[in-house]
Amino acid sequence: MGEHETQLRVAIAHAVDELAAPLDAFVPARLSGDDYLVLVREIESLGRVVDALRLRVAADAAGRSGGPIDTFGELGHKTAEDGLAKMTGVSVVTAKARIRVGAALTPTISLSGSVIAPAHRHIAAAVAAGSLGVEAAGLLIRELDSVAGRVSADVLDEAERGLVLLAAGEDTHPPLRVDLVRGQAALFIARIDPDGARPKEERARKRRKLHFGRETPDGLIPLTGYLMGEVGAGLKRLIDAHLRSPSFTDPDADPTADPTADPDAAFRDPSDIRDIDQKRHDIFASIINAAARMAGAPELGGAAPAVIVTVTAADLDDPNGVGFIDGLNTPVPVATIERLIDTGGFQLETFGANGRILSLSSVQRCFNATQRRAITGRDGGCIIPDCSIPAGWCEVHHVIPYRDGGVTHTDNGVLLCWGHHQNIDTGPWRITMPNSIPHVRGPGHHEWTHVTKARTRPPLPATG
Repeated sequence: MGEHETQLRVAIAHAVDELAAPLDAFVPARLSGDDYLVLVREIESLGRVVDALRLRVAADAAGRSGGPIDTFGELGHKTAEDGLAKMTGVSVVTAKARIRVGAALTPTISLSGSVIAPAHRHIAAAVAAGSLGVEAAGLLIRELDSVAGRVSADVLDEAERGLVLLAAGEDTHPPLRVDLVRGQAALFIARIDPDGARPKEERARKRRKLHFGRETPDGLIPLTGYLMGEVGAGLKRLIDAHLRSPSFTDPDADPTADPTADPDAAFRDPSDIRDIDQKRHDIFASIINAAARMAGAPELGGAAPAVIVTVTAADLDDPNGVGFIDGLNTPVPVATIERLIDTGGFQLETFGANGRILSLSSVQRCFNATQRRAITGRDGGCIIPDCSIPAGWCEVHHVIPYRDGGVTHTDNGVLLCWGHHQNIDTGPWRITMPNSIPHVRGPGHHEWTHVTKARTRPPLPATG
């Protein structure tokens, strides 16, 4: 071991010893505001120096596995990533990232013994000085390497220098957050790339995918993939627009509560206990159901796409009965089956005890297209107050359940979005149809209130 390496080990041991006692007694809540901010910056500087050391050590890991010097192989590790991950207690993904970024920022030794400068010298200098974090460094390396084969070395070097100044900051401007660095770096690279943004879009097209995973024991379907930018942005804006539609203020809420404590308080229904991701799911479900009902939707087996729901006649009459959705292994309760039948996108198949087919979804059980158009004209959208889901995305719900003698008639059907249809029997909202007009009662609406979102006529006053 050389002199510099020995000094480094001594410095590390000394730093660990020096920090152990103060760290054990450190209570951040005791700090003043100014002291807290100063300490955050100082600790971040220390962490960046440690990260720079981690990258340099990791950079040499690839050369110590499977070659003449098989340091990791002698310990039984198959790869450098595997060995580094097990030695440091990090994930293999983190180990790979350290090796990749470290290799771009660490000097190497040639066969003659001379030192070879790192591939990205400006980024390496900023990381070693503690002025640039590992996350930002990795991002800049990826962007620069993506155009390395199409841009001259001089232009690439100047671009790297400019991006480091932008990300790390200088006397005239503070450093940028990594999420801002990402956007600026992409713009910078697109400017120097002779092909512009086209190569990146072509790579994105090749990577686009939508994958349905294996059903979980609870009957959930994992969904993963990559959407093209315009597709993902369009879907996100569509869902976010309905997430942030204005909602009513609960008159029973605490009048002393600070309305500025939650920036989205004005857009949140206090009776809605769903978290943000559950709301996104429910809006997405409404979009899917609407797409399946479109007149131009592709057919399957000569008919509009419909999901088959199978259930025995005995289970259908049993409140605790179960049925099955075609393609899923997990049984679903009868209440769910009743709701699915209402939508018209599902076809009910009932069996006798011996397995004989007894019926295949009577047309009287589901609201037909003409009835749906009439109900849409009357309701104009989901009838739950301040729900923004439009009529085209809604399902038609039997106010008096079909199993209880409710008829499939416009006087007994109302529009509900997927999310509200899910819990209308157990949630805070109740529906009644006096004079064949929808009325609701629930949070903020303690009297039966007529509701409609049709533009042709205003809601009637509360009926008491």
